[in-house]
Amino acid sequence: MTAAASLDPQVSNREEGTLVNVIHRTPASPWAIACFRREDGTTFEATGDFGQTVLYEEFVLYGQRVPDIEGGDFEVQQFTSRPPRSLKAISGYLSALTGASKPSTVQLVEHFGENTIEVLERSPDLIGDSGIPERDIERILTGWKTLRSDRLALSKMEVKGIPFHKLSKLQRYYGNEADLNQVIKSDPYALYVFFDDLPFHQAVALANQLGVGNQSEAAVRGAVIAALRREAWLGHSLIEGKQLGLLVMKLLRISVEAVRPLLAPAVAELRKQGLIHVDGRRVQLKQLHDAEQRLFSQLGRWSDIDMDDLPDLVPSEQMGLKMLKPMRLKQAQSKELLTGVSALLTEPFAIVECQTYNDQLFVAKALTLILEAYGTDAVITTYTLEMLREARNKLGTSTSLLTYAELIGLDAQTGIPLQRATNPIEREVIVVLGADALGVEEMNYLIEAAPLDGRLYLLGCPKDLPSLSIGQPFADLMECSQFKAFHSRFWGIPESALHATQETIWKGTTQPDLDDFDPTQPVSWLACGPDDLHTVMPGLLRDLADSLDIDPLADIRIVAPSLAHDIVKKVNEAIIAEFAGHSLPMTFQGKQYHEDIPVVVRQPLESSDCPPFSVYWPTQITPTTLKLKSINGAVASVAVEDRLDVFDALVMTPKFVRGRRYEVVILLAFQDQLDAINQELLSSLLNTSIRSLLIAGEIQQLADGIAERPSSRTRSKLLDWVSER
Repeated sequence: MTAAASLDPQVSNREEGTLVNVIHRTPASPWAIACFRREDGTTFEATGDFGQTVLYEEFVLYGQRVPDIEGGDFEVQQFTSRPPRSLKAISGYLSALTGASKPSTVQLVEHFGENTIEVLERSPDLIGDSGIPERDIERILTGWKTLRSDRLALSKMEVKGIPFHKLSKLQRYYGNEADLNQVIKSDPYALYVFFDDLPFHQAVALANQLGVGNQSEAAVRGAVIAALRREAWLGHSLIEGKQLGLLVMKLLRISVEAVRPLLAPAVAELRKQGLIHVDGRRVQLKQLHDAEQRLFSQLGRWSDIDMDDLPDLVPSEQMGLKMLKPMRLKQAQSKELLTGVSALLTEPFAIVECQTYNDQLFVAKALTLILEAYGTDAVITTYTLEMLREARNKLGTSTSLLTYAELIGLDAQTGIPLQRATNPIEREVIVVLGADALGVEEMNYLIEAAPLDGRLYLLGCPKDLPSLSIGQPFADLMECSQFKAFHSRFWGIPESALHATQETIWKGTTQPDLDDFDPTQPVSWLACGPDDLHTVMPGLLRDLADSLDIDPLADIRIVAPSLAHDIVKKVNEAIIAEFAGHSLPMTFQGKQYHEDIPVVVRQPLESSDCPPFSVYWPTQITPTTLKLKSINGAVASVAVEDRLDVFDALVMTPKFVRGRRYEVVILLAFQDQLDAINQELLSSLLNTSIRSLLIAGEIQQLADGIAERPSSRTRSKLLDWVSER
């Protein structure tokens, strides 16, 4: 019998199962009788040479049943095996493999969940956070390292710069005995579908170089994953079947006749590999489906909390009004605010819908005054450093303020949080500002890490754009009846010009003022021909910065619906020419940088002080090293071999500006992109600006029919589950 990745098609009988017991093994040979468990829970016995086995490995077996009836022994001729992907089996597998105690491996898997193998591979130093004994940590690390080396030696892989953790992950899918060199040669898209750091166009070029054409099932598999990732980048967690086929055709530049026979088997194979989830005609990346499902299931934990077990934080009216006195409100407003906040504090988990970000600060200020009076151990958190900076300036509180990444302890290497259900955040109350900027995965991590013996309150604007990452869970959860959702407009918040402007946006009655440019108003208008924008913007940045005494590149942000337009490129180049001085661009990892010209970095760098999608200023650029500084002064150093996803920050897309706060936001408007300027975009940018949203360009027809323009609402399964509930 042989173990093979490329199996004999003549062997027709096939079984899949997890090895749960070795019933008998002959002393003089590897021949054995083994028991396997299928996915449906039934078991079967098989005989043959299984090599060096480890309990709870997953096997694909090929052979014949003797006698050929149900219950007959399965005589194995060929097989392939791999580590288990089921969470239930990983703990037993690690115990059998490393000799660590079962309670320790169970505790490890409970702590890290589906990320357990990723932690072992890439951040083994984190294992101690699970609280298991030191001796078992050593056994697990040593045993795993030995297994990886032995298994990769069997794989016959010519490494050629592919990191060990990638080889190990491929092996977990293709089997321990797979010739990974042959796997990649026959299906180079494997390097794309299993890892997200290879651009799709490079995957296509590599495949074509190795003789794998665009009209192949492997190419269609790659294009399906590419389509799902691109839609996820736009905020959508799922694609409908017809749309998926069109995107695959576009990505591979092939006809519908070429795609039609390949799409179904490609989707079936990706589903089998656990990379996608299919429900009817809806297709999702598996990790996003699981994240939405997990988030929905976690909500039930909060509805079961008995408030009698939590400290009473609701003051009497007389005491509460004294606590709120620093806010200097009229008596009637103070009473309305106290009534609203008191109702909130009777809930363990709740959402507060706010019309503006200033409303969120207003509610947070009231909460901190009451919580500080009670001596409550509370924390206020935001997703971005820009929002955190303003909260610190405006709230004037002794309550801790942290970014979301700091609060949950986001690991810079893997993106895995250190705080989770088995190691929750040790705070009595968590208040989230800008919760609408959190995507599905971020919301998941936060809710899982929140202590069930505490309170969690999410403040946000549900009508704004999709989150920085994927989905709009804050808006989706507004529909859920399992917990309370409040509206802060009934809490005594003083009326303002900003509220009036927001209301005109949602009524569709916004009109540009063509005669008066007044940047002291919530929205200001500057008519300008599109061909003149690149000459106007640099001077406008300098004039605004000088008059407001702010930094032109840190406190003012330009936004365009799409950065691919020639007008936007000219604006970007003109600003660099104005502010980079005579310094020449330097190249790092094939991308050009200028010192002191900001960029957005997708990864959390160095530590959780700088969350994903933070803005940095390059301070030193060499061919081997890039040094960066963030708005909070944190410094990061990136080596040439490190992964770095970087985007321009001088002009941002709406996606990147989410959850941030700038003194002035400038929206570029020109005819080609007017349809992309909808109510959600204007509302979001209004909530991003502290002083004014300045709309510059072809503004005459900007407001015409704005209420009829397509919404930016994302597609998500979460909303379906919430609606059903």
